[in-house]
Amino acid sequence: MKTILKINAKVLIALTTICLFALCDTEDPWSPFQSKATLTRDTMGWDETSITGTTSGDARYTWQGVITEGSEWVSFSKTTEEIASEGKVGNSFTLYFSKNDTPEVRSASVLIKFSDGYTTNLSLSQLGKSDNTSYDRNWGEQPEYKSGSTLVYKTYYTTLSNAKHVRNYSICYDTEKLVSQWVAYPLHSVYTTGRGYPGGGRTDAWAFDDAITEYYNGGYQIVEYDLTEPVIPQAQQQNIVSGAYGTGDSRGHMLPSASRYNTWMTNAQTFYATNMMPQNSRFNSGSWAKVENGARASICSDTLYVVVGTLYENATKFTSRGRTITRPTHCYKLLLRTRAGNTKKSISQITNASELKAIGFLFENSSNAASYTNAVVSIEEVEKRSGFKFFRNLNPAIADEVKRQKNINDWNF
Repeated sequence: MKTILKINAKVLIALTTICLFALCDTEDPWSPFQSKATLTRDTMGWDETSITGTTSGDARYTWQGVITEGSEWVSFSKTTEEIASEGKVGNSFTLYFSKNDTPEVRSASVLIKFSDGYTTNLSLSQLGKSDNTSYDRNWGEQPEYKSGSTLVYKTYYTTLSNAKHVRNYSICYDTEKLVSQWVAYPLHSVYTTGRGYPGGGRTDAWAFDDAITEYYNGGYQIVEYDLTEPVIPQAQQQNIVSGAYGTGDSRGHMLPSASRYNTWMTNAQTFYATNMMPQNSRFNSGSWAKVENGARASICSDTLYVVVGTLYENATKFTSRGRTITRPTHCYKLLLRTRAGNTKKSISQITNASELKAIGFLFENSSNAASYTNAVVSIEEVEKRSGFKFFRNLNPAIADEVKRQKNINDWNF
């Protein structure tokens, strides 16, 4: 939202509110509908810039709205500062705002007054910006971050259909290889269920990092990109928007699309270039797919924590659409969860290794990739080959013991 000439918001609010109540003090006692207004949700992420509201009731009536709190950051217009709007009952409206680059949560209120006498007060809040490298002790999937001039760490957030703003996944992106070294994410039924959006499944919204997309005409369209201060510039990403690499490799999801079916954007974020690795097509649809399915079959109430990563042992490069990409020689998937599955404990709270179970799978990225049963390894083995330390929120007293586990019979494969 562009900044324009400042207006006296308090005066305008007062005048608008007087007009609303003066014009709309008549209620039709015969109307079978009670007019009301709702927002699609009441909490937005720091990087969101709009939210939609709807009105319902008798279509003979009209509504008038005024922003009574938060007019310094919320507007009914995308380009100008508009604290009031109006329309017919049944019509939707949009509230616009800039990204919240501060760490503080900010709040706003909107009064909707209907010509049949009903009123609705809407409250909304926008979360403050979090450091891209921050994490919570409840984020059991998080590896340790190590320094490197080509490594960028970032967490993507999403708002679920229950209005909860949560992390979607985190990445360690390599700007030289144009592939993430690892992608870490929670796996739980709240992410895989819902499907309350057009299509209700794969969005196939292939895009660069931080694209805002929406359903359009049986497919999707890119609404906008965050190009103001991109954490990962587009020039340092794979150009997979128009199609695959042209090398016989698949655009392999690190966080699978099928593990994120709750809302449109929750799924669409899995189609970002930063979540893709060049993956042998036969391997992608074979052993790798079976491990992805097995991970989803191992979901529990406590949350399953997953890390997917890449290795580069005598790796080769290739060029696709003007971008030089390093093809991973190996791909791995690491799983960690409570053994009981319903302890209601975070990983960091557990002090007995027997309460947890862990396993890893390490594959060669080729058409000769092993079956998943022959690809079983311990997390400890992958740490040695990758140089990363995984699941850093494990209690140090039990971490080594947990990471040596690799019993496939403990899992739903």
